[in-house]
Amino acid sequence: MARFLQSLRRALGIRLTPPSSSPRPSFAPSRHSDSDYTIFREGDRAIIHSRVPHLTKPLKHGDRTEVARGVIYHSDIIGSRVWDPIKAHKGSLFRLSLPTLDEYVVYTPRLVTPIYAADANLIVSLLDIHVSFSDGGAPPLEILEAGTGHGSLTLHLARAIHAANSQPPPIPEKSQVRILANRPIRPYADAEEKTTSATSNKQHHHHHQHQHQQNPQQQTEWDEWRAQRRAVIHTVDVSAKFSTHAEKTVRGFRRGLYAGNVDFHVGPVEDWIADQTRQRNAPFLSYAILDMPSAHQRIPHVAPVLKRDGVLVVFMPSITQIGECVQLIAREKLPFVMDKVVELGTGLSSGRLWDVRLAVKKSRADPSSWAESGRSAESSEGSSQGSFEGSSEGPSELAVDDNSVLVCRPKVGLKIVGGGFIGIWRRIEDKPN
Repeated sequence: MARFLQSLRRALGIRLTPPSSSPRPSFAPSRHSDSDYTIFREGDRAIIHSRVPHLTKPLKHGDRTEVARGVIYHSDIIGSRVWDPIKAHKGSLFRLSLPTLDEYVVYTPRLVTPIYAADANLIVSLLDIHVSFSDGGAPPLEILEAGTGHGSLTLHLARAIHAANSQPPPIPEKSQVRILANRPIRPYADAEEKTTSATSNKQHHHHHQHQHQQNPQQQTEWDEWRAQRRAVIHTVDVSAKFSTHAEKTVRGFRRGLYAGNVDFHVGPVEDWIADQTRQRNAPFLSYAILDMPSAHQRIPHVAPVLKRDGVLVVFMPSITQIGECVQLIAREKLPFVMDKVVELGTGLSSGRLWDVRLAVKKSRADPSSWAESGRSAESSEGSSQGSFEGSSEGPSELAVDDNSVLVCRPKVGLKIVGGGFIGIWRRIEDKPN
């Protein structure tokens, strides 16, 4: 009978096992890599659409979420389809959905103000990142984000590089900080942060032991996958509390879809760069983003580890602080050429280009006459030193010395509306004369 069934299967072309030439997935699927986002799963966060939409905590059997008219039990949500009406305890119907990345950033709990989707998307677009999955021998694409904060920009960057990496294995269950390097406690951290960091490190050690006792194979697969990634984001923050919260935020979006693309680190970014420099023999970063107080002071640390044609982005609250970056790069003779300065924020000024450059006097007899010193972020168009059409605002000038001035002014005359500013530079390596 067994031989007859085998002959019948062969005649019908039925295979019980895939042929040896067929590709096999590297890892078995799991709920961590579940990409069916039409059904709510345990652990998901859901947006409850009402007059004021809000985000649930992670769905869990036995838990509930209060709404305007009663409560919604999580057991009624888990397993239901996205956008299906869910009946609250007192009879009202609500529609629920999985949050978009924009909604997730807006509604997730926060310790610091996030970079909202409009600005995060603009920053990622200006970086002009292009990746594809490849098993080639080229070094991986590496991005440094100094100043993790809420984890909003981290998520947008992780989404941009996601196509470069293969399908990850299941994330170890007890691995809240498992995928990261151990988080050091800064000597100047406040008491609350020391307590948080110490607790995090203690949990890290406990989870490390527990995970290896529980499922060492799962951890081994995860570590092996991380070692062969083709694109990685290194995000560094001086606060252990902020970093831990940001990692939780990243892991909580779409069942940890982008969590494997990110490595979190705690400490001064210059210390992280020094540690990486000791381990590597050549520049390794393709992009570096500085979003922190006194960000311009970290530019000299970033320059040696940024590849040729690598992109440096500095986020500053005011345009004159971008000017400080221009002055430092000129003073230190750092190998950067300015690409552009862009204003962030809401309204018509969002994405507006600015002219930030050092200018020198053409003639001492004519103090109003200036010539460009060094490279400029300004094209030949819109370079008039006169009035700004459609705006009452003129250029902002800061004296640098007797013969030069720092010019900071919008290229197009629209009123300034909130936000902040990003300066973008390219790493260059000119041949010696």
